[in-house]
Amino acid sequence: MQLLIVDDEPLERQAIRYVLQRERPAYRIVGEGRDGTEAIHLVKKFSPDVVLLDIKMPGMDGLEAGKAIRKIRPEARLIFVTAYDEFTYAQEAVALGASRYLLKPVAAEELITLLDDLAREIEKERQARKETEQLRAALEEMLPLIRQGFALDLVAGHIEPEKIKAQAEFLGLNFLPRLVMVAAIDKFPDRPGGLLEAERQYLKKEVWYILEKTASEWQGALVVPGLKEEFLLLLPIEHLPDRARVRERAISLGKKLCEKVRELTPLTITVGVGRPVIEVGQLSRSYAEAAAAAEYRLLYGGDQVIHADDVTVLPRSREPFGSPAEQNLALAIRLGNKEAAWRHLSHIMAEVIFKQEVRPTVIKVKILELISLATRSALEAGANPDEIAEVMLSGTIELASGESLNDLQAKVKEKIGILVDKVVQAREQRNTNLIERAIKFIKENYHRDISLEDVAHHVYLSPCYFSRLFKQVQGENFIDYLTRVRLEVAKDLLLHTDLSITEIAARVGYKDYRYFGQVFKKVEGYTPTIFRKRMGGG
Repeated sequence: MQLLIVDDEPLERQAIRYVLQRERPAYRIVGEGRDGTEAIHLVKKFSPDVVLLDIKMPGMDGLEAGKAIRKIRPEARLIFVTAYDEFTYAQEAVALGASRYLLKPVAAEELITLLDDLAREIEKERQARKETEQLRAALEEMLPLIRQGFALDLVAGHIEPEKIKAQAEFLGLNFLPRLVMVAAIDKFPDRPGGLLEAERQYLKKEVWYILEKTASEWQGALVVPGLKEEFLLLLPIEHLPDRARVRERAISLGKKLCEKVRELTPLTITVGVGRPVIEVGQLSRSYAEAAAAAEYRLLYGGDQVIHADDVTVLPRSREPFGSPAEQNLALAIRLGNKEAAWRHLSHIMAEVIFKQEVRPTVIKVKILELISLATRSALEAGANPDEIAEVMLSGTIELASGESLNDLQAKVKEKIGILVDKVVQAREQRNTNLIERAIKFIKENYHRDISLEDVAHHVYLSPCYFSRLFKQVQGENFIDYLTRVRLEVAKDLLLHTDLSITEIAARVGYKDYRYFGQVFKKVEGYTPTIFRKRMGGG
C-alpha cells in the first residue's frame, strides 16, 4: 500500500513517518507535501492508495485539494487530519468520501488500526478487480466460440425466440440477422502425402480472417465457422430497402469474398446465398437454402457465387439423415448424379443386410424410408411435384409387393434412377428457359450498351452463375454470343442499306466505330468497308 503525507508542519509529517516506519514498514510512503498544490502534483506523479491531508494549510487547503484529488484518482482513500474539532470540517470531509477524520495529535494506535483496515479493503478491491479482469479476458477469449454457438443455434432453429434478443445484445449485435450466406472451401491444395492438419487449420483461419475483414462492410455481419469446411455469414437487412437490393448486395459481397480468398490464399471458395426471412426464428430456412446453393459447386464448379434463386426451388429439409451414406445419396440426387446415387444406395443396402436383422419387413421399411428420402431430395432440387408424387406412389406399391431381396434392390434402384432423371430434366428445362429469356433480351437490346450483369439481372441470376450457365447451355460465352448477334445485324445493314460505318456501329451497340471495325475484322476477316464491297458486289 502506498501513502502520501500532506501537512504544512514538518514535525507532524516526521511523526507520522516515524510511526509507520516502526509499526508498518510494509506501508510505503511515496512522498510528502506541504500544501494542497503539492498534494495534487504528488498524486498525479505517484498515484498513492491513501492520502493523509491536513485541512488547515497555506494556499490551497486540504478540503480543496481533496476535491481535486477525488477527480484525479477517485479510488484513493482520503484521511483528513486537523487540530480543529469543527463540525463543518467533518461535514465537508464526509461529502468528499473521506475514510476518516482524525484530530491532532494523531494517536499512533488509532492511525495504524485505520491504515490496516484500509489495506485490507484495498487488497480486497484489487483482488476483485483482478478476478473481473481475468473473467473479462476469459470471456474475450471465449467470445468467438460463444458467437459460433449462437449462430449455429440460430441456423439450426435450436434457440427459443425470447432468448434470441438477449443473447444478441450480450454479443453486441444491434440488429438481428435475416439472411445467411455459406462460404464453402472448394478444395485444399494437392501435395504428395497430403496437407498436415496444422496446415489445413492455418488455411481455414486465414480464410476466416479474410471473410471477417471483407464482410465488415456489411453493418452487423456475423461470420463464424460452420460444422464442415465452411463458414456462415449471418447478415441483418434492416438498412436495405427491399429484397431486390438485398439480393444485389449479397451477390456483390459474395463476389468480393471469392476474389479476396483467391487473391490472398491458395484456396477458392463458393458462396451460397439464401433468401432473406421475415423473422429471425426462420433463419434455418435461409441457411438451408444457402447450403443447398453452395452444393451446386460440385456440378457447376467452384470459385463463384450461387444464389438460391439460381439453382433450387425448395430449401433442404432440416431433418437429418441417418448415416453419411444417406446424406451422400440425398446430395447425389439433388445434383442429378445417377451413378453416384446408385453407388451410395449400394452402400446403404449393404449396411442394411450385413449390420441389421435380415427380415423382409425390416428391409422393406428401410427401402420405403430411402424412397421417402430420395423423393424429398428430388423435390428440394426443383423436380416437378406431380411427377415425383407419381413415382413415389407407384414405387411404394411395387416395393410393398416385392418378394425377393434382389427384386427389392432392383426396384429401388430403378425408382431412384427415375427420380434423378426427373431432377436433371427439371434443371435442364429451367436452365433452358432462363437462357431463352436471356437470348430474347439480348436480341431485343443488342443495340444498347448491355453487359453480362444487365442480362443476369434481367433473368434474376447472379452474374458469375449466369456466365457459366450460358456457356454450358449455348456452347459459347456471353460476349462471343452478343458479338455474333451484333455482327449478323451489322452485315445485313452493310449489304442492304447505305448507312455509314459509324451509323451501323451505333445501331448494333458500338459507340466507337473504330472499335467496331476491329471486332468486325477479327471475326469476319475483313474490315466493314471491304466486306461491303466484296459481298455486296460494289
